[in-house]
Amino acid sequence: MPRRSPTHIKPTRIGLIGGLAARAGIYYYERILQEYQGAKIALDLMLRHADVGTVLQYVGSRDKDGLGGYLGSLANELFDAGVNTVSITAVAPHFAIDEIKKRSKGPIIDVLATIPGALKSAGFERVAIFGNRAVMTSDIFGSVPEHMVVRLDPGEIERVHETYTDIALSGKRGTRAEAAYFDDLAGDLVGRRGAQAIMLAGTDLSSFYADREPDFPFLDVSALHIEQILAGI
Repeated sequence: MPRRSPTHIKPTRIGLIGGLAARAGIYYYERILQEYQGAKIALDLMLRHADVGTVLQYVGSRDKDGLGGYLGSLANELFDAGVNTVSITAVAPHFAIDEIKKRSKGPIIDVLATIPGALKSAGFERVAIFGNRAVMTSDIFGSVPEHMVVRLDPGEIERVHETYTDIALSGKRGTRAEAAYFDDLAGDLVGRRGAQAIMLAGTDLSSFYADREPDFPFLDVSALHIEQILAGI
């Protein structure tokens, strides 16, 4: 499923938490700016940089309270500066989304909430997930029903995780070796194992394919999130 263009923009002061990988916040900013410019609306946006090492430490230790406190405090800096909504420009930190919301002074636009409806709208009943290890092994933190997931084997999970991490930390876009690996794996998942599409469940995968969409059928989780941000919901 190609990336969808938002059908409605609700002009508002947007807050983003970036810095969670090399290009994550920049990717969201570029996409949001593109849509505002297309609609001839002035963009009002603030970006707060988070420390990726701190976030990865909390994610790696599964410390929801610690991550909720850290990202919640950054969200509140944005709300104190006058934004109307805050979004976290990465999928993995959403494992602590409830804790982040509890500590936040205002609305956090939750990427996980967009996924069930998007799967239904696309008509997908069986999908495989590409992202980091925590995202893949948790079925995007339970947002994809277990019976719908075509699972990668343990070796594939580790290689996708390692490839994704390298892309995220280096800011690669569309490099041949990584694209060939994802193409081959997706081809097997779709062609032989019953997946209808691959969920790109990491902002740096979305950025990786920004200049050329993948040849395999896909659902881009970051694109769903950006649609919600533009709609202000």
